[in-house]
Amino acid sequence: MAQEGPRLGRHALVYPSARIIHPERLSLGDHSTIDDFVFLNAGAGTEVGRYVHIACHVSVIGSGGMEVGDYAVLATGARILTATDSFVGGARMSTHLPDEHRHVVLGKVVIGQDAFVGANAVVMPGVHLGEGAVAGAGAVVTSNLAPWTIYTGCPARPHGQRPRPSMPGP
Repeated sequence: MAQEGPRLGRHALVYPSARIIHPERLSLGDHSTIDDFVFLNAGAGTEVGRYVHIACHVSVIGSGGMEVGDYAVLATGARILTATDSFVGGARMSTHLPDEHRHVVLGKVVIGQDAFVGANAVVMPGVHLGEGAVAGAGAVVTSNLAPWTIYTGCPARPHGQRPRPSMPGP
């Protein structure tokens, strides 16, 4: 039996060298693009809004879910983790071990409308980026980001405010 592919909106595009795990769990909105060399595990379900760009070398890793709002961008090399191993309670951290030897942190990542995840930024499981939030290049996002705020560093800290778009979206 053939596996169902992603649900694609009008003028949505997935480049041929993108690698999508569980494509049947991916919904890509109108006018959105997933570039070549993206690795995207749609995990528990991935909903991508309209006019979203997921740039080359982005990785979405883990078995959790992800939601990306309209007009958002995941810039080159960004890493979104929807699950990761933890040493909590003395657990081992090898993904090859049986579940009883691991402590997996699983959480849906939500990237709000107009949010921007900069080049090589890392977003940890369960984190929500508010509407218009920016995770600057190389930022490590370990907690929720407030709307229309720019964050930089490791861990990501507020750096300034971002103006709201002055024009309505298409």
